[in-house]
Amino acid sequence: MKKNVEAIIVTTLLDLGISPNTKGYHYLRDGILICVTSEGNLTVFSKDLYSKLAEAYHTTECSVERAVRHAIKSGWYRHNEELAEVIFMNTLQSENDIPTNSVFISTISEWIRINYSDLL
Repeated sequence: MKKNVEAIIVTTLLDLGISPNTKGYHYLRDGILICVTSEGNLTVFSKDLYSKLAEAYHTTECSVERAVRHAIKSGWYRHNEELAEVIFMNTLQSENDIPTNSVFISTISEWIRINYSDLL
């Protein structure tokens, strides 16, 4: 199950233009996996999720947050427009907006939970 969900996350991130050669990619992959597979909602991103990722990667919460922001921003200009429209629908004000870290992670996590609930 975990491998299937991870494959969906990886495919989604790649289609959204997030390059696997950035640190932020790995943080995003693991962060989304934590959110998708956790029983409760991780709504306090900077406190819960970033600290878990920082501990797992032996770095600081600030480094995790910055790397995730960089990965989202750099990938956003290369993303699959149709997929982004399906996933982010009404969460962005205009097509030039870049989602925040928490919007990106939570929206993708919920999209995977809804569309791939049979794998969870």
